Parts: sequence; structure tokens; C-alpha cells
Amino acid sequence: MIISLPAVDTDLEAVGRRIRAIREARGLGLERLADEARLGHAELSLAEHGRLRLDSAQLHALTSALHVSPRILFEPAIDVSRIRRL
Repeated sequence: MIISLPAVDTDLEAVGRRIRAIREARGLGLERLADEARLGHAELSLAEHGRLRLDSAQLHALTSALHVSPRILFEPAIDVSRIRRL
């Protein structure tokens, strides 16, 4: 049995770019998002630059703070113009 799944981008830099784009579209500064997600400011910065792989608990906290599904971080393309400010 073959199961076809949609393409998922797990490249750290691409995921980091999505985190930053969503954060900016939401109108959040890095420090505020890090605080809300209970991440270190340096951790979030490194993740946004593709230099740190966040674990599943950190990703869950981050996407909860951003009010998005975790799946959006791995989508091949996202339309940030549809993301509203918080």
C-alpha cells in the first residue's frame, strides 16, 4: 500500500523564515514572542535563523503563542498576507 503525503519542508532555515514571517505578520517582536512561548530570546533568534532545531514541545509552545497550527511551519508555501496582527 502506498500512501501519498503532501510535501513537507523540514529545512531548518525555511522553518525559521516561516517563524519570523508569521511573527512579523502578527506584529510581535522577538522578545515578546519568546516570552509568550517561554523560550529564551537567543533560542528563538537562532531558530529563526535556521541554527537551532526546536523540539516538539518548543514548537507547540511557539505555534500556540502565534495562534497558528504547527503544520504551517512545514508547508511548502504560506500566504502571510492572510495572517492578522494580534
